[in-house]
Amino acid sequence: MQRLSPLLGRLALVASLATAALTLAPRAARAGNGGKIYVSDVEYGSFSSEKDMQSAIKRQSKTAIKGDGAWNLNFMVFLNAAPGADKINIVYYDVSKKKEQVNFTEVGVKPDQKIVQLNGQSISKDLGFVKGHKYEVRATRLIGGKEKVYAKTTITLK
Repeated sequence: MQRLSPLLGRLALVASLATAALTLAPRAARAGNGGKIYVSDVEYGSFSSEKDMQSAIKRQSKTAIKGDGAWNLNFMVFLNAAPGADKINIVYYDVSKKKEQVNFTEVGVKPDQKIVQLNGQSISKDLGFVKGHKYEVRATRLIGGKEKVYAKTTITLK
């Protein structure tokens, strides 16, 4: 039996995590998570049940993320509606002084997807982020030139 390369093994893990998130999507959205983003400094893993997922979210999620000019973020995004497209944006707004967009990341999704597990997002002062500032993080799409918000949260960078 051949062994998978580390990259193929990691890709297989990512695929299984995405499948688990998609499988749990309808029930989790009904559980009151629709429209919310949970953030952790530790990667979210795979879940064997909805209860397992809720427990991990409760245990891992934070509103303040520590870093020294660079921060690693992991998201569990519960969309309040299916995006109806193959991409959404994770957009960061600095809300410490005035609401100003700092950065964004485009994320591939399925049009009917309701949960997006997004591990390993790196932000830094080089990208315009400031230690001590608060940021509103939104999962969005631009539709007809207007931002449609599917989920959001606020975090502080420490």
